[in-house]
Amino acid sequence: MAFKDVVGNERIKRILKLALERTRVPNSLLFCGPEGVGKKAMALTLAKTLNCLNLTTDSCDECPSCEAIDKGVHPDVMVIAAEKQEIKIEQTRFLKQMAYLRPMTGKKRVFIVVDAAEMSDPAANSLLKVLEEPPPYSHLVLVTASPFLLFPTILSRCQTLAFSAIGREEIEKILLERNFGPEQARILALLVDGNLDWALDLEWEEVQSLKEESWALFEALASGDRSALFLERFGTLAKAVQEEFGRTLEVFSSFVRDILLLRLGGDPQFLLNPDFEPRLREASAAWTVRRVLGVLEELDFVLAELPKNLNKGLLATTFFSNFGELRHV
Repeated sequence: MAFKDVVGNERIKRILKLALERTRVPNSLLFCGPEGVGKKAMALTLAKTLNCLNLTTDSCDECPSCEAIDKGVHPDVMVIAAEKQEIKIEQTRFLKQMAYLRPMTGKKRVFIVVDAAEMSDPAANSLLKVLEEPPPYSHLVLVTASPFLLFPTILSRCQTLAFSAIGREEIEKILLERNFGPEQARILALLVDGNLDWALDLEWEEVQSLKEESWALFEALASGDRSALFLERFGTLAKAVQEEFGRTLEVFSSFVRDILLLRLGGDPQFLLNPDFEPRLREASAAWTVRRVLGVLEELDFVLAELPKNLNKGLLATTFFSNFGELRHV
């Protein structure tokens, strides 16, 4: 994958290509931003370009070096990821040892630490020296959606590049190229909220199932008589369902924004869930504008807090309680 094949974040591409052109790529980099926006893909493309045998400001995707990195077998490019939900000190110690060895076959050694916020405290501390004084032939790229969980001493040693969510139009175009229908592509692009990886993983049947399940929970919360269903699902939040919790709240947010649109007499062509229009119209009749705005504010707060909050079960319980209070507004 060359830079042109990484979707979105054109500003980041320009910065990296200019740095490559001037041979001034920082040795310690932090790629941060929302999930699913191509941070790891950009880091791998940078690694390929730094070692490409044919080009200097992009990867050719054809030389032995580029092909080896694509296959994950290049001896000078390492991807470090969490083992059992944590990046351990043994991993970062090995990285540090390798960083001070000269490249074996390539021009540069490149170490990509995926989900860097999952480093244990000892692992993070062990990286400080190599981040501050990396050898000229080694580059470290930390990748995370949660830079606020990294030590300030880590942040201060890295050049930070902040990635943005992928535009809806870009995601919709890619989905159309993958043979989704126009309305399906539009609904999916709205649902994933800039997360291209999620969009590419989804099947239409999965989307329908997610929305139906989310609507059942949403109705239960809104009515109050079956609201315990939400707590049963998310009150004690195991790591396995944390991602699903966030996605359910994203769907909730789309429902509430549609209810606001209908409540204010807006044009139905702008609905985020046109396939749910009859149900949304029925629901909107029972909601005051004040209630809609209160629920939207609560949803936006929880979605913003999700990546930062370690106790997501408590966050779910608080949301449940606040939603209940807004039921009477």
